[in-house]
Amino acid sequence: HIIRIQAWVRGYQIRKNYLQLTQDKPSVQVLYKFLYLLDQSAVDHAEEAELRKHKASIVKEIRHNQQLEKEINEMDIKIGLLVKNRLTLQDVVTASKKLKKAKGGEMVPKNRGLKELSKESREMLESYQHLFYLLQTNPKYLAKLLFTMPQNNCTKFMESVVLTIYNYGTNSREECLLLRLFENALKEEVQRKVDKVQDISTGSPTVIKIVVGYYRGTQGNQNSLKSLLGPLIEQVMEDSDLNMNIHPLEVYKAWISKTEMETGEPSKLPYDVTPEQALKHKEVTDEIENTIKKLVKIIKSFQEKIIGTVDQMPYGIRYMAMCLRKNLKEKFPDSSEEEILKAVGNLLYYRYMNPVITAPDSFEVIDLAAGSNMNNVQRRNLGSIAKILQHAASFKIFDSDARYLASLNSFIKTAYIKFMEFFDAASTITDIDEHFNMDEFSDVTMLNKPMIFISPNEISSTHQLLLDHQKQVTDSDDDPMNEVLAALGPVPEDEAMLGDKSTEFGLVLTNKWELNMSDESNIQALFSKTKYLIVDLLKIQRGETFTAILHSAANTQQQELYKAIHSRRLAAENEKSSEEEKNSKMALFDPNDTTIEKLKEHILKNLQILEQHKLVTPTEDYQEILTSIAKDICNQRKYRQRRKQDLKKIGETVERMNKKKKYYSEAVTYYQEYVQSCVSNLSKGGKTKKGDRRKTAKYSAQKLYEKGVLVEIEKVPVSSFKAVTIEFSTTDEVGTFEVSGKLSGFNIDKINVVFENLLQLQYEGVSTLKFEDSGVVVNVNLLIFLLNKKFYGVE
Repeated sequence: HIIRIQAWVRGYQIRKNYLQLTQDKPSVQVLYKFLYLLDQSAVDHAEEAELRKHKASIVKEIRHNQQLEKEINEMDIKIGLLVKNRLTLQDVVTASKKLKKAKGGEMVPKNRGLKELSKESREMLESYQHLFYLLQTNPKYLAKLLFTMPQNNCTKFMESVVLTIYNYGTNSREECLLLRLFENALKEEVQRKVDKVQDISTGSPTVIKIVVGYYRGTQGNQNSLKSLLGPLIEQVMEDSDLNMNIHPLEVYKAWISKTEMETGEPSKLPYDVTPEQALKHKEVTDEIENTIKKLVKIIKSFQEKIIGTVDQMPYGIRYMAMCLRKNLKEKFPDSSEEEILKAVGNLLYYRYMNPVITAPDSFEVIDLAAGSNMNNVQRRNLGSIAKILQHAASFKIFDSDARYLASLNSFIKTAYIKFMEFFDAASTITDIDEHFNMDEFSDVTMLNKPMIFISPNEISSTHQLLLDHQKQVTDSDDDPMNEVLAALGPVPEDEAMLGDKSTEFGLVLTNKWELNMSDESNIQALFSKTKYLIVDLLKIQRGETFTAILHSAANTQQQELYKAIHSRRLAAENEKSSEEEKNSKMALFDPNDTTIEKLKEHILKNLQILEQHKLVTPTEDYQEILTSIAKDICNQRKYRQRRKQDLKKIGETVERMNKKKKYYSEAVTYYQEYVQSCVSNLSKGGKTKKGDRRKTAKYSAQKLYEKGVLVEIEKVPVSSFKAVTIEFSTTDEVGTFEVSGKLSGFNIDKINVVFENLLQLQYEGVSTLKFEDSGVVVNVNLLIFLLNKKFYGVE
């Protein structure tokens, strides 16, 4: 009993102390009891290192798979040309080699990092570090740029460059910053392009499309959709007897077919009728009514699942729904709450969930066996479910044009009310700062500086876009972006200054104004750094008040203890071998603070600056900064929990990336085998010169002119065409032909003709092609026909 009482007393005291910590004005005495919670353990450092390692791996794998998918798509097109024309094999083989290299993991050369860059490039790259830090942490620039740049490039720029700047949101910090960008961009779009609330539903808002694609894709929380809708979708697909066909004509024809199968006699009813005629038959209407009853039962289970799992939806998609709701209210204050919630529902259900129900195989929410596909009945069943759910979400009832579905209207009205409650709840969520426990100054206390993985080509294209639209994306002449762009100057003409333009490397991001205390944001950064110094002091020296500690002398034991701590930190800093490692540590540790007296001088100097900006009050024992330290202590546990969640999330992402890589690798193998088959079955044609493996075909210019292949030869009259001989020859590059000619014994300049270029011209509708050096003009379509016929036997 005594032990239990002692444990209760200790627990009570701890709870009492913790309550004091969460009060408005916790004292320095309370802080002493919890300072140990701010210590960074070996586990903290190991988890941070693991996060960075996985993040770098995931971003590279995402880009790797994207490029691999692009190469496969390009190869698919080239194989189509090969089948059609039996040529352009060299391009196909080249694509095959690229895929083979990518499959072996050699697509992207080893990241060399900043340490391998030349001295001449270093200053420029440091300026780029400042530029991309500013872009990443201040979303207004990219948000404005997205709507000032040419809109046909907006989506591509967003998907390729912008998501790269945020590392595809692979950790909490970058997901938070990416959400801030989405929030600002959505506000820009609503203000600039939305004229009425209904435009959200009837139009195609760029930001909403990108947000939905992100959160529904592999890089977003795809697993949430799989767990939410996957089981119900699979249940519908696995029911082989289920047929949700409610179209009168199809039901009518199915009834006739069934009757004929049962009787063995042809039906006396006409096969081709109108929907109205089909609905005159009781058998048809009864079948539709029975199907509707089954359909409603299934739809209810879908809706109950959707509205019952609002808390499982990704925070980001809910936050964007809240932002959309807020922006529409601000711009259209006279619009009803119902009207605005309909627009919110268009985002949450129609754009985010509906496509997953109609085409689950496209969004990887169901597991299909290799080589298997959804059949038409399954697609129709899911399409019917999605259609009625959308009618319910938008309160679209069936009118006289579809009176056979009128019995669904009562269900739609009831379901609509439930959907409105769901949209209201889903778009009501905690603020982004509270959810991520971050603010714009959180970077100051990070163990490592942020890093993105980006290619020089993406850097230069972003730089050029900012220069082109500098006035539109900056607020004033003294905007920080103007200073950064002035330091960079024009985009380097010599691409080599930035390295291989397609090779990603790790770019450490730094704040150009980190030490510039004249800037308001950096005053807050100074506030955070000062907290770090104060925590160091409180761990060494104690006193009744913080002011008393600052102005009291430390004893010998405290001096020795601080000296030992300082020496360990200095040694750890010096042990960092690479420049990248040294640059990755935030400048919280000052090697000049060698004694407690110097540490106090540093703190007092900072406090004076903070006092000038009214952030601390000396007469109140600097309570503002003590309260902030108390909040950091309380949030430390949340941060560690969030980091563990990040590690778990990254692990799941790695698993998905590996599955996708395996799928693409199998596709590569298949394509390679197919290419080999095409090569072995290549048709033979044309004559071969003796001792020469090349195939040739020789004509007079007159003959080609009569065939319509040759249009003209500059400075050579048609009457002289008989004296001109033109010879077509294959080259070592399959699909490339050498065209040579002779005029009265004199050689004419040789021309190389690439067959793929001819196909492209034909596709673009270009009728004639002029070879500038020789003055020869040919008919594109007829030249393709000639080459096909003579060299590949294609008639």
